[in-house]
Amino acid sequence: MLFWAYINIPLYFFHQTEEHLWPGGFKNYVNHGINHLPEGQVTLTDIKVFWINILLVWLAFIVFGFLSTVNLGFSLLIIVFSIINCLTHIFQGIRRKEWNPGLVVASLQFLISVYAAYFVTVNGLSNPVIWWIATVVFSAVAHIFVFRIVLKE
Repeated sequence: MLFWAYINIPLYFFHQTEEHLWPGGFKNYVNHGINHLPEGQVTLTDIKVFWINILLVWLAFIVFGFLSTVNLGFSLLIIVFSIINCLTHIFQGIRRKEWNPGLVVASLQFLISVYAAYFVTVNGLSNPVIWWIATVVFSAVAHIFVFRIVLKE
């Protein structure tokens, strides 16, 4: 069952590769495509990108990955966090009717993560309602926190 949580870790690597190595990258897309800032002005800096990805994403994935071996419910945190991140890319792509950095892998990862969430929930998750509420709230708060950092000047 841990496979379905842990599969999100390499998928997230591929997602971030598409996000940041694609010409222009996510930072440029947010600053100039979404925030419509003039060239040379940014709200999303390289430092913010680094700390968001290292502290929030990878530290959380490491901590919850280890905690998943103690209680399977923590694996749902990795999965739901990934689902919410994927949905932000998918909704943005639909809303703007264009590709955004990270959209292709996020679309694939979304499908895999939905199945993973189902599989983990029905195959051994104790107190699934409590875990779902906790993971959705945690993941939503984490993403709101990130969006505030990204939009703050």
